[in-house]
This record gives sequence, structure tokens and C-alpha cells, in this order.
Amino acid sequence: MANKKRDYQNEYPSVTTVLGILRKIGLEMWFKFTPIKQIQEESERGRLIGTEIHEAIQSYIETGKAELQTQYAEEVKTALQGFIAFKKDHPEYIFKRSEIALTSEVYGFNGTLDCLAEKDGLLIADWKTGNAKKKDLPDIYDEYVYQVAAYVYLYNEINKTNINRAFILSLAKDKAAYNYREIGEVEIKGAFEEVFLPALKIYNYQKREKANGIQK
Repeated sequence: MANKKRDYQNEYPSVTTVLGILRKIGLEMWFKFTPIKQIQEESERGRLIGTEIHEAIQSYIETGKAELQTQYAEEVKTALQGFIAFKKDHPEYIFKRSEIALTSEVYGFNGTLDCLAEKDGLLIADWKTGNAKKKDLPDIYDEYVYQVAAYVYLYNEINKTNINRAFILSLAKDKAAYNYREIGEVEIKGAFEEVFLPALKIYNYQKREKANGIQK
């Protein structure tokens, strides 16, 4: 599977880039006590596996099957098994389109939605991958909520819709397990207005300050 890089043809930041300014205490502790070479290798490996899992899910949604031509076949296969198990357990969710790249001209950011889904109306779905480790289920972190909230606003802006629900599916890479959470209008509005937009404002400010510093 190829490792695709998004090309939005503009200088706006992506949703994930914007949220990258938020502190992640657990990640900071890992950086503090882990050799730099190991950090680089594991970060790149995790990024590639995540991309290939998304591509496998996209293929499965669109064709009903997924070819696992990857050096990380075990992790991708395991996550895909979790996805298939979710679909079996929850047939009420119908996945319609996947991997939708969009740009907000109102707020100035880019994002690629994992999936447009339907369950008593449309909702935005987002896939996450991680390890369950000794737990039964993989985690769903607050940042996932902030991210999918931005995707809801982004999709509504471009398509003139009024979607007010979102869905997060977290898939484990180390065991065939999943965790999911549906998010409603109030939480989406709060996450977007009180977390994402302030983070975007900070990101843009820091970018301007850096550019001004270079010019001086």
C-alpha cells in the first residue's frame, strides 16, 4: 500500500497539525525517557501502519475486500478484523463514502474525513488506531473528539449540510478489538468552538511570529 501525502494546494494547516499544539503529557513523558532514534523509528512505524489501516478500511468499504500488501500485514490485518467485527455487531451503521479531502475557506484549515456514514441520518465517522495492551479495548482520547468536531464543521461548510452527530471507532493493532463512541451536537459545538478554534488561532499566531522572526 502506498503512503499518500495530502496535497491541498494551499498553505492552510490540517486539522491534525492544528491540534498538534495541544499538550500530550503521556507522549511528553515517552519523549523524555526514550532514545531519539527509537522515537523516530517507532513514530514513523506507527504513522505508516495507521495510514495502511485507513487504506485497508477504505478498500473494504468500497469493494468489500482489502488486499494486505504491506510490510505490517499483521497489525493491518488485526485492525481490519476489529473493523469487520464492529460492522457485524452494529449493522445499523452504514458507511457511504471514505477519504474525503476538504478545505475550509471560512476558518482556513484542511482536513480529510475518514468516512461519511448513516444511522438515522448522516454522521461523520473517524477511525483511530492504537494498542489495547493489557486492556480489553483501545482508548478513545479527548483529542479524537476535537478532531472529528472540526471535520463535522468542515463538511457542513462545504456541502451546506447540517450534520450534528459524529462517530469515533478506535481499532486495536495488537488484538482484534474495537471501542466506539457517538458524539452529539452539544459536544461537537463545544469541542469546535472552545478547543479547535482557539488552537487554530494560536497556531496561526505562532506561524506569523516565526515568519516575522525570519524576516528580521
